[in-house]
Amino acid sequence: MSTHTTTARAPSRRRSGRQRRSATSAITTSPRPGFNLKNSSRFDAWELAHTLTYGLDYYYLEATSEAAHFGSGEQQGYGGFLQWQGDYSDWLQLIAAMRYDGYQLNGKTKTVPPAEASISGDRWSPRLTVGVTPLDGFQLYGTYSEGYRAPGLQDVYRGGGAHGGGDSYQPNLLLQPETAKNWEAGINLRYDDVLAAGDLFRAKVNVFHTAVEDYIDVDLTVLPRMAINIGDARLKGVEAEAVYDYGWGFANLAGALIDAKVVSGVYSGQTLNNTPLDRFSATVGFRMLEDQLTIGAQYLSVGKITRTSRTNPDAPVVVDDGFDLVNVFANWRINDYAKLDFSVDNVFNTAYTDPQSAWSTTAATEQGKGRTFKVALTGRIGG
Repeated sequence: MSTHTTTARAPSRRRSGRQRRSATSAITTSPRPGFNLKNSSRFDAWELAHTLTYGLDYYYLEATSEAAHFGSGEQQGYGGFLQWQGDYSDWLQLIAAMRYDGYQLNGKTKTVPPAEASISGDRWSPRLTVGVTPLDGFQLYGTYSEGYRAPGLQDVYRGGGAHGGGDSYQPNLLLQPETAKNWEAGINLRYDDVLAAGDLFRAKVNVFHTAVEDYIDVDLTVLPRMAINIGDARLKGVEAEAVYDYGWGFANLAGALIDAKVVSGVYSGQTLNNTPLDRFSATVGFRMLEDQLTIGAQYLSVGKITRTSRTNPDAPVVVDDGFDLVNVFANWRINDYAKLDFSVDNVFNTAYTDPQSAWSTTAATEQGKGRTFKVALTGRIGG
């Protein structure tokens, strides 16, 4: 069940705040506090080990555009979930969950004079998983789940040309959220003391099929342009991951082969924009200082990138080579309540095109992030 409404509202005073600039779209955003709360409760009853996990989350974002109307306004998202897990003996696992998502977008239309308008919506999304372990360490599972993606400020309120002039883009106050139905099946492997006492091996192979309704994209075949629900999409593929942990170090291998296409509408048959691609990664890490410090490195290889023409759906596709990146990281557990994380992404400053950016659909512009440093301090309250 889902709802979607559009309402008018009175003008509001713009809030002040710390700002950061996005050079690619001339947007200034003002971050606002958000939160993510989660807790679990465990008990035994009716020959089952029960685990209840529940939580709430919320975020707020404000954006303005000086050079062009790339989607100014306010965006809020909120939700909550409840998940039950029941384990019977060592061979049966059941998971049932329900998540609620809601959103509110406030922005301006491109009328003269501009008028403020709001859209909002919400939805309940279920999930069900059944896992069976016929042999020790060998589990078979199947999952059905549904997902929900609300439109963003640029999707709904973008107006004007690429550099602020003309009427090539129009807001779309009737844009609907995306909804998805997903089927998954796979195998989990869990073995201890494989090559030495205290080591462990974990592996997973997962196949999936996802059907997306009301997929959001810009229709570039007509003017004025706007983000619309272009039709339905389909994603399917296989993912695999293996981890070997030997106490003072670990190794991780992961890969995916994914096929994602539009299956209805003006772009039917074309590859989806901004979707995961075929990829492979290898990560190694080492622990020291009584496991308080972990350092490591990752090699990431992204496969060939398919580029399609959004202005001419019948044009031939262009396939470009993928790219390889090296990342390094360090995690320091200061004490039981605080952790410091440090990483350097793209150590060798490789020039590449991010396949999950809009630019990658038209040309190899090499606008992917260069060498990037990240630092995070995380604290925990309570046990």
